[in-house]
Amino acid sequence: MPFPTDDRAWNDTLLYLLERRRPGERTLAPDEFADELPFVRPYSQQNSGEEPAYAWVVVHKGMVPRLNADFMRDLTSWSVPVFANEVFVVFAREPGFAMSDVSDSNHAKALLNTLPKRDAEPAAEPAPAPAEPEQQAAPSPEPVQAEAPQAEPAAPPPPARKPARAAPKPAAGGAQERLRQQEVQRLLREMVADMPGQRVLDIGCGTGRFMGVFTESKVLGVAAAEQVEQAQAAHAGLPNFRFTVADLAGLQLSEPAFDAVLLVDTLPQGMEAAAALLTRAAAHLRPGGLLFLSLDNSEALHRRIARLSGKAAESGFTLAEVTGMLRAAGFQPLRADGVLLPVAGDVQDEGILDSLRELGRLVGPTHAEAMVLLARRG
Repeated sequence: MPFPTDDRAWNDTLLYLLERRRPGERTLAPDEFADELPFVRPYSQQNSGEEPAYAWVVVHKGMVPRLNADFMRDLTSWSVPVFANEVFVVFAREPGFAMSDVSDSNHAKALLNTLPKRDAEPAAEPAPAPAEPEQQAAPSPEPVQAEAPQAEPAAPPPPARKPARAAPKPAAGGAQERLRQQEVQRLLREMVADMPGQRVLDIGCGTGRFMGVFTESKVLGVAAAEQVEQAQAAHAGLPNFRFTVADLAGLQLSEPAFDAVLLVDTLPQGMEAAAALLTRAAAHLRPGGLLFLSLDNSEALHRRIARLSGKAAESGFTLAEVTGMLRAAGFQPLRADGVLLPVAGDVQDEGILDSLRELGRLVGPTHAEAMVLLARRG
């Protein structure tokens, strides 16, 4: 079915997606979008059972009956409407950066106000659905037990997996780890300019790692005592680098506000500890200053596969979790990039390593081995 190029509402919706979708992000949309965008599941092929992890859902208000009722009922529990016009409402699983929640707009309300009615339909008609009672086995607790399984597929990863996390581990293999650090430094050069007089705070600096990135800026690195001693020795003769011992958990420096703060693979595991460090970072950053952050991606493909086999502990955070913590700490997310396509084993072949680098950039922060984010303090 051809895309209606002469229809403004359709074209505006397509343009919105083209400007914001990252490569590989799955999208549920009317059949007409399938020829215009890659990775689109058209309405006509929607699975009535468990849905894929859609990054975007494009709802045509006049085509709602074509969509699975349970899916529509749960849609707002795991996604946010970020665009709406007289014909469409676009939902995003991980809204970020320049996207805003448009739930209160009249165009979005025209759809959202119909969803509770759809929610009431399954409860009002228990008899015509004999398959559910047979599977549940107990008639009276059925309403309580029926909602728990529906909540699991509705919001799989983000909120539920945070209570216990293992310590982050470096990427497998020395060559891959070096490649990851090279990518992080490349993005640091792109995102944080090196300028005379600029003051940079490197939290968890280790033994010092950015002497080749910052030749003009004044850098203060904080780390444990043994690392600071090594960093001072490695940077002897470089007056723009200073190092000091500090407890990252309760970081409190007697320094003027910095122009940029770096948290490179430093964010601790656990939402509470991570949020606390982001708050401390904000306290040491001037208004309008930049935060550069890199971390493991808990939704990286190899970690998802390992979890299915029960072999992996949690590592890192999802993009939605990180952007949520950033906003709570007073930051505005500006950009997010993926670092390396995950692969098992220790890869040494330079051609394959180059491919992993390029593919990591393409899949973006949703599925790459690690992610890098840039944010501005409000």
